[in-house]
Amino acid sequence: MSLLSNAKWNAFTQFSKIGIQGVNLVYLATIIPPAEYGLMAMATVVLNLGLLLRDLGTSAALIQRKTLNESLKNTVFWLNTFVGCLLALIVCGLAPWIAAVYHQEKLTLVLSVMSIIFPLSSCAAAHLALMERESRFKKISLIEVSSSLVSVLVAIIMANFGWGVFSLVVQAVVMNLMSAIQFWLASDWRPSLKKMINFAELKSIFGFSANLSLFNLINYFSRNVDSFMIGKYMSAAILGSYNLAYRIMIFPLQSLTYVASRSLYPILSRSQDDLPVLREIYLNCVFVILVITAPLMSGIAIFSHPFINLVFGEQWHITAAVLTWLAPTAIVQSVLSTAGPVFSARGRTDILMRLGIVGTGLQVGAFFIGIHYSITQFAMCYLIANIINFFPIMTCLLRLIGSDLTAFSRKILPVFAATLGMLLFYLLVNVLVIPLDSIDSYSWLVTAVIPGMVVYGGLLILFSVQFRAVVLARLGR
Repeated sequence: MSLLSNAKWNAFTQFSKIGIQGVNLVYLATIIPPAEYGLMAMATVVLNLGLLLRDLGTSAALIQRKTLNESLKNTVFWLNTFVGCLLALIVCGLAPWIAAVYHQEKLTLVLSVMSIIFPLSSCAAAHLALMERESRFKKISLIEVSSSLVSVLVAIIMANFGWGVFSLVVQAVVMNLMSAIQFWLASDWRPSLKKMINFAELKSIFGFSANLSLFNLINYFSRNVDSFMIGKYMSAAILGSYNLAYRIMIFPLQSLTYVASRSLYPILSRSQDDLPVLREIYLNCVFVILVITAPLMSGIAIFSHPFINLVFGEQWHITAAVLTWLAPTAIVQSVLSTAGPVFSARGRTDILMRLGIVGTGLQVGAFFIGIHYSITQFAMCYLIANIINFFPIMTCLLRLIGSDLTAFSRKILPVFAATLGMLLFYLLVNVLVIPLDSIDSYSWLVTAVIPGMVVYGGLLILFSVQFRAVVLARLGR
């Protein structure tokens, strides 16, 4: 499959799951009390950390390797399975202690049941990786969407019978169980019992996998330390406002990142030694990502106050101020999020891990500075740290694919020129027509957004030969 085909099916998966989970969230929130959701949130923190360690980066190694043999596939499968079972035992053993820390006795049973997810997902991780390596994303998409849909139906039925948090727990277990069964059925490969783990094969991927796992852990830490510091040194109300702004920022970013990274990685891995092809695929992908994120997040920053006031209410005014700074941060992160697939495809997870350490140091340093001021300045420091972090990451990445910052800048310059034109348009509107912060109705908000979209689209057609060719090709059909 091509990158476009991969992206199409991954986008279908992501947005289908978002739609299903959105309906699920809205409906179940009317049945399950907030305290029960809180229990699930506590368990999810532990679950997400365990899932980072589940396959130790071995699935990515299966996709990246130029040639695969049965011994390596078998080794990765059994290692993943053993680690998944070990994580389940560890979580069960620690569940009473974690429940005591949170002062929630019921959390012990919640964690014990959810620990089943580790062996379920681990035993299918190799099958999923092999399917991704072959770009069988249409089949993967159907499996993931159907598993998500069935699990939501189970949760709704259980919630209506009064199962509370356990309807959410069983939902997670059912989704992983259905996915595991279907990946086994869809994959042509089967593990062997003759020699479960070949340590020579394990050694051959250890450097790649260990560095990738360390990077994931570092990234997990850097993405959670801000909430910890705000909660400790500011207040719960400020943390709530910041978290809402962060969720608004990260929602489109995560969806786009998921589609781009998952689609890119197998394609880049197959072309890992063909630098001209690798370079063209990567630069085109970044161009498309910025075509979407640059105007979207700029628009969110411009209309943050009327958007937040209309959707969430004036009591969330702090969120609007924070979002003004977090939205442009998302533009930078949308580009940086493509680094992982490139470094992994080229087998340089060692560089990725080191850059992850540098990035985490920059972010934590920025947080330590920002925490002494207001939450708005805290968000401003977050943006500055991301801008500084952008240059070492992109310099190393572009060098790895035989390019440089000059060529990269030429590629994305039309997008930023069009976005700047849109911002100048809104500056004039704000001064000469109507203060944008005074917009107090959805109709006015939509009326204000549409001209900016037209200005951005027109300028992008004017400045970008690539975008203009695509538009003309579409109109010529």
